[in-house]
Amino acid sequence: MSTSDAPGATQFAVATDSQRALKDLRARRPGQPVCAVGHGDDQQGKEGVFQHFNVRLAVVKFPDDKTLGYDPQDLLLPCEIHEDGEAFFEIRRCSMCNQLFPLTSEEFRAARERSECPECRP
Repeated sequence: MSTSDAPGATQFAVATDSQRALKDLRARRPGQPVCAVGHGDDQQGKEGVFQHFNVRLAVVKFPDDKTLGYDPQDLLLPCEIHEDGEAFFEIRRCSMCNQLFPLTSEEFRAARERSECPECRP
């Protein structure tokens, strides 16, 4: 599992080339920061934390104490986790298929930003 190397930060996963959503992680720890992109509810695009699995849905708790269940593919991982433990998300829309995807830390800092999701990139 890829994790933040920041001192003092809890060791939660961040987006990598092969792991960009909660569904990609083998070990899913409670408290993992995620960004919800599924559903048509008022929490879409908001940050929350993974709590546990309820049948096949991932239960996410949001800062307003609302909890909802999501398909793990609709929960994107942060780009990086800062030293204070705060998750930083950089989410883009694919120019080819219009799907949302998170940038990795390297992609975010690259001279030319990625515009295609991993599935569409040649």
